[in-house]
Amino acid sequence: MSNPTTEKDDNSNMEEDLVEETERNDNEQGVITAAQTSDEVQLSQQQQQAIIDFVEKYALTDNDNDVMRERMISLIQKNVHTGTCLPNLKVSLLYVDYKITESDLSHNCELLSFAKHVETLATEYWNNSNSNESPPYVAPYFCLIQSSGMGKTKLLYEYRQQKKFLANNVESKLILVGNVHTDPMNESIYDAKYAASTTENADSKRNISDEQLNEEAQKIYNRLDTLVTNDLKWENNTTFRVLLFDDAQFLLKDEFGMKAFQFRCVRMWLRKIQKYKYVAVFTGTNSGLANFAIETDREIEPPSNSRRMDGDWKLMPKGSILFPHFVMLTTIGCQVQINRVLKSSSDCSEYNNAIIHGRPLFSIMNDHGDLEAKLPIILRRMLLFRGGEKGKVNWEMNLNAWFSILATRVQMGITSIAVASDLVAKGYANMTHVSPGFAHFTYLPDPVCARLAMGMMSDGWKLGNIKGRSPSDWVGKLGQIYSSGLCQPEKGDFGEVLAALYFLLCGDILRHRCDDDLKTFSVDLDLCFALLMNGGNTDVTKTPDLKRPRMDKEKKQSSVTLSCIQFCHNYLRSYETNWSTLCDQQFLQQLYASGTGFFTFAVCPTIDAVFALCIRKGTSEKYIPCLLSIKSHNYFSHDMAQELCHEMKIQAENSNLQALCIVVVFGSSVQSNNDDSTFSSDTYSLLENEETVAVVLRIPVDDVFGISSMYQQLTSNADLMEVYGSHSFIRAHTGKSNSPALDPKVALRAPSFGSNMTPAESLLDTLSEQLRQSPPYNCE
Repeated sequence: MSNPTTEKDDNSNMEEDLVEETERNDNEQGVITAAQTSDEVQLSQQQQQAIIDFVEKYALTDNDNDVMRERMISLIQKNVHTGTCLPNLKVSLLYVDYKITESDLSHNCELLSFAKHVETLATEYWNNSNSNESPPYVAPYFCLIQSSGMGKTKLLYEYRQQKKFLANNVESKLILVGNVHTDPMNESIYDAKYAASTTENADSKRNISDEQLNEEAQKIYNRLDTLVTNDLKWENNTTFRVLLFDDAQFLLKDEFGMKAFQFRCVRMWLRKIQKYKYVAVFTGTNSGLANFAIETDREIEPPSNSRRMDGDWKLMPKGSILFPHFVMLTTIGCQVQINRVLKSSSDCSEYNNAIIHGRPLFSIMNDHGDLEAKLPIILRRMLLFRGGEKGKVNWEMNLNAWFSILATRVQMGITSIAVASDLVAKGYANMTHVSPGFAHFTYLPDPVCARLAMGMMSDGWKLGNIKGRSPSDWVGKLGQIYSSGLCQPEKGDFGEVLAALYFLLCGDILRHRCDDDLKTFSVDLDLCFALLMNGGNTDVTKTPDLKRPRMDKEKKQSSVTLSCIQFCHNYLRSYETNWSTLCDQQFLQQLYASGTGFFTFAVCPTIDAVFALCIRKGTSEKYIPCLLSIKSHNYFSHDMAQELCHEMKIQAENSNLQALCIVVVFGSSVQSNNDDSTFSSDTYSLLENEETVAVVLRIPVDDVFGISSMYQQLTSNADLMEVYGSHSFIRAHTGKSNSPALDPKVALRAPSFGSNMTPAESLLDTLSEQLRQSPPYNCE
C-alpha cells in the first residue's frame, strides 16, 4: 500500500472535523504506528463508522479510502475509549516534509535574500544588548507568511543545510510546530518538534488569575529552555542562534483569555538576555502571525524582567515595531528551470504540460503521480471548505468561497485584510505584503487551480461531491461581491474584470465541447470570436460557425488558436510606450503553455490585458500577443473605436510587433456594424501572413451570461451618486441651451439598454431641465 500523500494543508479542515469532539492534548503516548494494519488494531463500531463517514465526507477515491483508513488507524490512541474521539494529530494532505530532500532549487535568490534578512535582524536587534539604547523591534523575530505549496519549508531546510548562506557567527535549527505528520519512511528534516498545546484545561476565555496565567507562561519558558539546551544539538559556540519554527500558525490559539498565548510567550522568551543570542523565524499561512505588535505582554512577564537586575531573567525592552516580514517566494514556475528526470506519463495533454508553470508543490506531486487523486482536496481548499453534514460541502453559503474561485480566474481586486488573510491561509491566494492591519494579495499563475475554477463555472461539471454552477450564477455572485463592498476592482473599473471573465466564459464553451476533462486549454480563434460577437450564444442559427466539425490540430494545415484560462496581474511598466518586448517568443510561449493572460499595470495608457496566440503552419509554430484595450462606456462611437484601432496598429508596427489588437467596447448600446473593423475570415488570413491586425469587438448587451446587464446594474448606482456629486457643475453648464456636456451619452458611464432611462439619466435630464428655467421655479 502506498504512503498517503496529498497536498499539505496548514489550516487542515479535516483536522477540525476529526477532533471537534476531542480535548486538545499533546500527549502522544500509545499512538499506533503507521505500519500497523486494520487487522492488528481492534476498532470499536463507532470508530469504524467515523472512518467511513470521514472518507465519504471528503469524497476520496477508492485508492484513497484504503490509504486514509490506514492513516486514521495509525492516529487512534490505544487509550481512547470514547467512540469516535481521535487524538489531536494533524491529518495533513501531504506530509509536511513531502519530497523536500529530493527536489532541487531552481535558483538561490530566496536563500540569499532570506539569509540577509536573518543577519540584519540579528545584528540590528542584539547590537543594542550591551548599551542603554533600546531596540526598535518588539522582539528578535520575523514571519515568513505565504500560501500553501509555495516552498516555505523547503526554504528553511535549504537555509539550515547550506552553510555557505550562514554567516560565520550564525547557526540555525529547524523546528516543527504542532503534531504534524512527517514521512515515517524518510529521515526527518527537523531538528526537533515543539508541541503547540499547553494544557487540556486551556480555554479561550479567561478562567484563571493573573498569578496562574504567569505560571502557565513560565511553563512555556521552561519548555523553550529545554528545547534549546537539551533537544537541539548545536555544533558550534556561535554568537547567534536561529530558531526556524515551521507551521507556526499552531501557536496562535487563544488560551486563558489571551490572544495567541503561546506565540506571545515565545516572543517574550526571545527577548531574554542569555549566553547565546536567539532570533526566530515563524512560517505559516496565517497573516495573524504579523499582528500583536502593540498588545501589552505584561501579564506574562517573568518576575525579574529588568536587564539591570540580578536573577535568571533579564529582558531586552520591548520595542514598538515589528521587523519586516518575509513573503517574497518567487517559486511560481520554478520547476521549468530545473533539469530533472520525469516519470514517463501517458498524459500528454496541454493541462499536464502546463502544471510545471504553476505552484511548485503541484508540479512535484504531478511528477510523482500524486496530484490527480488529490484534486478534490485541493478544490476544497480553494472553496475555503469548513465542513458540512452527510458529506455535503456547504461552500455556496460562503461568499468568500465564490470570491476565491472568481479571483483565481480574474483577480477581482482589493479587499479587507480579514478576507485577504482568509484567502491566503485557507486557499491559494498569494500574499505580496503583510503588516499589522494591512495585507495585499494576488493570484499567481496556477494551471491546476485555474482548471478547477474553470470546471466550477459549469453546471454540468462535478468533482467528488462538489458540483459546478452555471456561468450566470457566477456573474450574479460577482455582482453581489462588488455591490456588497467585499471587494473593489484594483483599477477602479468593473469593466476590465467583467470583459476578461466574458472572454474566459466564451472560451470555456469551446473547451467543454473539445474535452470533458478540461485538459485542452487552446481553442480556435475564429470560433471563439464568433461566440464573443454573438454574446456567447451557442444556438447555431446565431453562431453558425459552431456547426463546423471539430478537427484535430495535427490534421490542420494551418490554425490560429488562443490558450487562456485565467488572467493574472503583470505590474511591469515595460509595455507603456514600447511594445517590442511583447514579441519575445519564449515569453509568449510560456503564456500560451500555462494558459495565462495578464492585466497590465493600473495606468497603462493603451493596453489593458494581454494573452498569447499560436499560429501554426504545418509543423512550424509562431506566437504573437493579443492586445486588449477595454473601453467601458455608455457611448463609444464607431469613429472613436476606429481611431483607437488605428492607434494600436500604428504603435504595434512601430514596435516591430505582429499582434492582434482588439478594442473591446463593453457596456455600450451601440452595436457593431460595417463601420467597425470586425473579425472576419480576412483577419484570420492576415494573421497567418504575419500581419498586424486591429479589430473592434462590441460585447452584446444581451449576452447569455448576463455580464452586460450586471455591468449596468453595478454602474447605475455609481452613476446616480456621481450625478448628485456633480450637481453644482451641472448647474454651471445650464447657461447654454442643450449643452453637449449634459448629453447622457458622454456624461455617464452606465449604459441605457432599450428605451427605459436609467435612474442617473433621469436625474440628469430632470435636473438640467429644471436648472435652465428662468425665472426660478415657483412652488406656489
